[in-house]
Amino acid sequence: MGQFMGRPSANTFSVELAPELWLMIFDHLPPRFLHYVTLTCHSFRHLAQPLLFRSLTFCPYSLDMNNRRFIPRLETIEHTKQRIQFCSSSRIAHAVRECKLYPRYIVGAVHSDIASDVLLDILLDALPHFVNLRSLFLMFVDLSQSQVLKLCASRNIGNLFLGNCAVEHIKSPPPSKLQVADLTIVCDNQSRVMESGHGLSVFSPDHLRSVSIVNPTVASYFLDNFLGNAPHGLLQLRSLTLPCEAEVVHAFSRLLPLVPELVDLKFCHLRPSTTQPHMPKEFTLTTFCPPVKPLSKYQGPRQLLPYFVRPGALEHLSLWSAFPVISDGSMDPVELHGALVGGNELVSVCNKEVLRTVQKLELNVTHVNALVLDAVCARFPVLQSLYVHVGSSYMQAWNIEMILDALLTLPLPSTIQRLRLSAHCVTTPLARPAIDYTEDRLARRKRDLQVKYPNLSFISLDEMDVNLTWDGSRKQIQT
Repeated sequence: MGQFMGRPSANTFSVELAPELWLMIFDHLPPRFLHYVTLTCHSFRHLAQPLLFRSLTFCPYSLDMNNRRFIPRLETIEHTKQRIQFCSSSRIAHAVRECKLYPRYIVGAVHSDIASDVLLDILLDALPHFVNLRSLFLMFVDLSQSQVLKLCASRNIGNLFLGNCAVEHIKSPPPSKLQVADLTIVCDNQSRVMESGHGLSVFSPDHLRSVSIVNPTVASYFLDNFLGNAPHGLLQLRSLTLPCEAEVVHAFSRLLPLVPELVDLKFCHLRPSTTQPHMPKEFTLTTFCPPVKPLSKYQGPRQLLPYFVRPGALEHLSLWSAFPVISDGSMDPVELHGALVGGNELVSVCNKEVLRTVQKLELNVTHVNALVLDAVCARFPVLQSLYVHVGSSYMQAWNIEMILDALLTLPLPSTIQRLRLSAHCVTTPLARPAIDYTEDRLARRKRDLQVKYPNLSFISLDEMDVNLTWDGSRKQIQT
């Protein structure tokens, strides 16, 4: 792989490697160390300098910290133009992997001294030069028909993120559609989205592997006019994120046969709104076709779990409630226990065969008590990771003494490796002296837990800073 040149002295030696090998080594270095490499010698500078531009961010305004205002500056605009032109040169362009453009800081902002369209045009003209581009992030831009066609000239983009963008609808489809693998659309400006239709017709349905849309209007347009009109469906789609809104869910349930390879489904929690239909307490679908392939990952309300998840493959489950006690989707322990174990006539119970294969569980609850832990013990025999988040509106999250005792008394799965409870407020027991929470007591608990749960390597109860992580002699699971 390399050879020594001459006879090295006591303190120095030289190694000769092919430039391609040095480039592979440099490609794994963070920017700070790459900068040091470029200062080493002319050869290293020639090889490593383009790698300093793997990730580009163009943001042609500055922040006035005193008045908290965004100030456009003409010199910043000109500098941004020069940077785009420099990075699209033959020497640098091949190294670009990620590109972000923020030409203005809010939707609809108009600045007479910021030529945002000019900057956008310059960047879109440069995109074909970025032959190894993997991710493109566009924020707060208005893409006209001509600019959308320029974007399509890139042909292939791995990850495209459109944040608060208005995309003009293309009446005549481009000769070659844009091949995007991972598409994310975030929209806050409802009226402009409804007018534009978001130009989804330019994307190739044969290449989408992941789609994330959290705006109900755009999601409905995607389902009705894009997925519904795809001749063969989205045969490559593996992951889909949609807003948890009644009309969107109903529309998606009718189109399930068009996404036969879907394995990862997420419904995003929406803040309460007077304009969007609320999800009913017990959701029902009049016409429903189960997914062709069992999901391996489901994140969403417990009300929709029976409709979209079949037994046999679910490994990652994240549950909240579409009819919460508080607005963040937190479930009351009684509701959670009824949904997972049963016994509550007001709550539909999940199929226990669906839960049997879950290895990673995330729950959003109002507080932690014996009902929550009992539900976990009763339904998840191969659970490896448990994360319980307690809603911010509840003032009493859990009692440390109760949790520590429960870990030793309740039959948690022997496969458990990681346990984390996170909350804004944690109560401390007042009746017991503080000496009980000494290091000796925690050490005894750690030894007892290690005996009972031999695979457990991490316990975290956030706000009390009770971190029962084993010492360095045991391998810890990375966060």
